Amino acid sequence: MAHPRFDVVAVGDAILDIVNPPLHPAGAGDRQSRVERFRYLPGGNATNFALAFAALGGRAGLVASLGKDWAGEVLRIAYRTGHVRTRLRASASRGTGTTVAVTFSNGTRHLITAPGANADLRLPQVPASWIAGTRHLHRSGYWWASGLIGAPTVRLLARARAAGATTSLDLSTDPEGWPMHRREAALSALPHVDTFFGNAEEVTRLASSPSLRGAARVLLGRGVGEVVVHEGRRGSTVFTAAGPTTSRGFRVRALNPTGCGDVFNAGYVRASLAGRTLGDRLRFANAAAAWHLENPSKPYPSLRDLRARFQMSLGPP
Repeated sequence: MAHPRFDVVAVGDAILDIVNPPLHPAGAGDRQSRVERFRYLPGGNATNFALAFAALGGRAGLVASLGKDWAGEVLRIAYRTGHVRTRLRASASRGTGTTVAVTFSNGTRHLITAPGANADLRLPQVPASWIAGTRHLHRSGYWWASGLIGAPTVRLLARARAAGATTSLDLSTDPEGWPMHRREAALSALPHVDTFFGNAEEVTRLASSPSLRGAARVLLGRGVGEVVVHEGRRGSTVFTAAGPTTSRGFRVRALNPTGCGDVFNAGYVRASLAGRTLGDRLRFANAAAAWHLENPSKPYPSLRDLRARFQMSLGPP
C-alpha cells in the first residue's frame, strides 16, 4: 500500500464511561457504598483502541456514532486532544452510549451499558477512502454497534483485506449470552480476520469449546490468522498454526481495569505494524495494558511512558 493515510482505522463504539474508584468486593445482597467522586472517561472498545494507538505515536482514525448531548461533546474533545481523526455520525434520536463501570479492588468489574447512538452506525458511513487508505482496520464494539453485526462486518473486513490492509476483530462479551445465531454471525467474519482478540471466556464461548487451546484451534480452523488472548495479571498468549506463544504480565496496582483489553490491542497492533516478533508484540501490549491499569488519570501511555516505566521501546510504525 503506497503512502497510507492512516496506520489504523477503528470502526465501532463510542461510549462515555462512568467509573468509580475500586471498591472492596462484597457478597450478595443490597449494599450502599461511598466514593469521593466518579470519573467520566472516554470508553468503548473502538474509542479506547484509537486513543491508545494515537498516544503510542500512530496515525489513528475512528468511525463511530454519537448523540447530540454533553456526553458526546466529552468524547469529541477527547478525540481532538488525543489526535484521532474521526467520522462521527450524529444521531438525531439517541443519546451517546454510556457505561456505568462498577470496579472492584481485585480487578473485576460489573459493566452496565446503554448503547444509545452506537446502534445507528451503518456500513455506508465508513468512508471508502479510509478503508483504502489504512494499513490496518480494527473492528470492535461489535455488539454495541449493532447495525454492523454479521454481514456488514464481513463486507467491511473483506474490503479492507482487498485494499491491502491487515485486520483485527474484538467482540467482547456478548450481553445476550452467546446464542447460536449471534455466534454464527460473528464466526462468519473470521475468514477475513488476521488477528482475533478476546479473553478466555470470549474465545471459548465463541468457539463453543471448554478448552482454550481447543477453542483457539476452532477459530484458526475458521480462517483466523492468529488468536490473541487477554489473560489479565497472568499476561497474554497468541495461538497460531505453529502453536502458542505466551508472555507474562506486569505486576501493578489494579486501579483502572476498564479498557485494559482495548489498550492491549492497540499496543499489539502497533508492535505488529512495526514488524516485531510475536513475543515482542505480547510484551509490548502487556506493558501498555499495565500502564492503563495503574493510571486512571492518564489511561493511554506514550512510547516515552512505556520506556520509562517498563523499559519497553518500539520503533516507528
